[in-house]
Amino acid sequence: MSEFDFGGRRASEFRHRGFWSLFAERHPEERARLARRGPWFWQRGLPDFALVLSMYVAPAQNHVGVFFGRNEKFGATQSWARLKPFQPAIEDRLKLTPEQSCEGLGINSMWRVNCYAEDNWPAMTDWLVTECSRVEQAVIEVLGQG
Repeated sequence: MSEFDFGGRRASEFRHRGFWSLFAERHPEERARLARRGPWFWQRGLPDFALVLSMYVAPAQNHVGVFFGRNEKFGATQSWARLKPFQPAIEDRLKLTPEQSCEGLGINSMWRVNCYAEDNWPAMTDWLVTECSRVEQAVIEVLGQG
């Protein structure tokens, strides 16, 4: 595992189990939509579109975010290429400022926040779910239902 060092903190110092436990406790509805999870991410499945939205925490980079991930079980492969023609319409609905997006991650949204400050965790989990839902709604509006 590679270590990132920003301001004397390493990613391995982040208590990811505690963070995702709080996430699941605050947002129990996400369990039913869980496609896959790991130490740094929780994927919400969008089976109607063969997509997954990855909610992630990047403590060493001081941000949390949402982007379209990969998950073969859901058929969520080549998501960025499949969504590329719809990216302007989806992003138009999201109305993100340049600092809310990360170049090279396709359609995404991020929030710069001190992830190590555990008193930020409740707001971080709420933001992830709210932002994931906003992205999901934009996809539904652009791609249509079923």
